[in-house]
This record gives sequence, structure tokens and C-alpha cells, in this order.
Amino acid sequence: MQQPVPQSQQRRGGSALSVATVALAVIALLGVAVVTTLLVLNSATSTGSSEGARVALVDLRAQEQTEPGVRTAAQQAFDLYSAGSYGEFWDRWSAQSQSLMPRDDYISMFEQCPQAAQNLRFTISSVAVNGTGAKVNANRLIAAFTFDFTYEGQAWRYVLPADQQQEYRTKSLDQIVQERRASKVCGGQDGGLRLTPVPTQPLIAQPPTAQAQTVTVAKVGETITVKGLQPGVEVAVTPNRVIDNATSGNQFLKPKDGNRYIAVELTLKNVGQEIYTDSPAVGGTLIDAEGQQHRPTFAEVTEGAAFGGSVTVNRGDTRKGLIVFEVPASATPAKLQFGVMFGQQKGEWALS
Repeated sequence: MQQPVPQSQQRRGGSALSVATVALAVIALLGVAVVTTLLVLNSATSTGSSEGARVALVDLRAQEQTEPGVRTAAQQAFDLYSAGSYGEFWDRWSAQSQSLMPRDDYISMFEQCPQAAQNLRFTISSVAVNGTGAKVNANRLIAAFTFDFTYEGQAWRYVLPADQQQEYRTKSLDQIVQERRASKVCGGQDGGLRLTPVPTQPLIAQPPTAQAQTVTVAKVGETITVKGLQPGVEVAVTPNRVIDNATSGNQFLKPKDGNRYIAVELTLKNVGQEIYTDSPAVGGTLIDAEGQQHRPTFAEVTEGAAFGGSVTVNRGDTRKGLIVFEVPASATPAKLQFGVMFGQQKGEWALS
């Protein structure tokens, strides 16, 4: 069973046990004390000398021990992972899973070996609850996964799969990073997972009366038809509007300090002869006035609904949704490029 989290690893000493309790007391005007206690400890074993391993569960709001409860908790955890918030995702692991991987090492793993599919959302298809355990089935693009969760401390927490637990017990962080790089599974490595083809010459909109050698970039509101590699896949793409400084609709996913969200609303119409199935967020690129490229990020904004993980559009049908980019606060959006995930063309539109 595969998990949403890339494999990382801790440096391990022998066995250790420690238990600590963190208490926070807040006195209100009427003298009501609110105490929040958190701490769990476990041991991790390997070869070598022993050292203490402290494991603490973050204080999450109480969640119902029900199917809706685990569905909500799992989606929040997956969203944090997809957005690259690895520390916050680790905070939602079970105590036993946390004991196998220090939080800082887990974050370091992704700094050295980024996930190739970052910003692609997991979509939960089904949940089965059995007492304090739960199985969560989810999809990411065309891949299907099954994940384990456990009810612990009045919250649903992610459980590492057995194969990764074994890996974390027996290998160091450096070993795992080296193996991942050698296997070319780190994001950006040649030979790693490519979610979009290498961009080819953009498909430029051209007025019917213009000379063949005179081309112009389309404007927002204009339509360009792009084709896929598979014969019969053709999509008419229309950017309807651009939302600068879009407002995050998810309390867990917000722009980093010094950044902001820019959302572009697209209408996609299947004008080909085949069913169009794609993840629209993957096909977009925002280019700023300095020529810097920005890839879409998974984020929910209040100004409209995103496409989600994927779309399936029958012949003649349409879909409308947002793709969201995180850019520096000082960046000026200049152009949008968009194409189908498996295609040879990209349309290009001026945003300013």
C-alpha cells in the first residue's frame, strides 16, 4: 500500500523511552481554566548507541469517530501534504508513526528530494471505519491509493504503511535520499515523474486578417483550441477572468509570507471526437513581467470553485473552474500558458 507522503528517514540510535506532559493553562475573566495536554513517546531501534526520541502529537480539534470525521481529517492531512506543508502533515501522524521519523528529518527529506507531484490534490473516493481504525481510498490523477488512519487522542491520525515503517527503521536519512536520487524519483530530476510534456512552441492566437508571419497573443476572454497527443482530443480553452490577491478558502493552506494567490478562471469545452480526461491544474503556467514561470498550486480560494483533482468531459460538454498560482507579492502577472496534460500545444494569453 502506498502513502501520499514521500519516503523520508530518521537517523536512529538504540532504544529509548521518555514521557513528557505539556500543559497550557489560560485563566479567563470568570476564572475558568482551560488545559491542553499533549505528549506521546515511543522508542525507535537500530544499530548503535541509544538516544532519547521525543514524540508529541499536536492538539487537534476533537473529531467524531465516524466516517465523516475521518473523511474530513484525511482530506486535511492530504491537502497539507499536497501543498508541501510537510511539518503540519507529520503533526497528523499517529504517535507510533512519529516515533519512526523526527519531524525535522521528514521536512529535510523533501528539501533534498522534492516530491514530483506536489500541488496535485488527493480526492477521497471512499472511507470504511472499523472501531478505532479506518481505510481511506483516494485518487491522485489516475493513480489509486489506500491509506490507514487510527483514532488517537480524539482525532483521526495517519498511519505509515508497513513497508515505509520498515524502511524508516533500517535506513538513515542520507541513505534514503541517496537511493531516491539514484532511482530518479525526486521532483525535477531527469528521468523522474513528468506530469506534463516538455513545452513545445506555444500555440498563438492569430487574427484571421493578419499575415502568416504576424502573430499575437490572445486576450482574456478569447478562445484557443489545443490538441492532445491522442487523436481526437481537442479542447477549446477560454480564460474568463483573472483574480489577483485571491483569498484562501482553506485555513490550512495559505500563501507563504511575502506571497499571494492569483487565480485564473477557465472554461474548457471538448470540441474533439474523444472524451477529454485531464487534471487542468497541471496544464497551466503563469509567467510574470520578469519572465519567471510559476506552476499552479493546490489551493482553495473564496472567489470561485477549483477544478479539483481531475475532470472528465464528454464531446460537446464544458467545465468551468479556477487554477491557482502562488507568486511573490511583487510579481506582476503577464501571461498564461495552458495546454492539455498530454499534448503538444499550449495556448498563450496576455494577462495585463
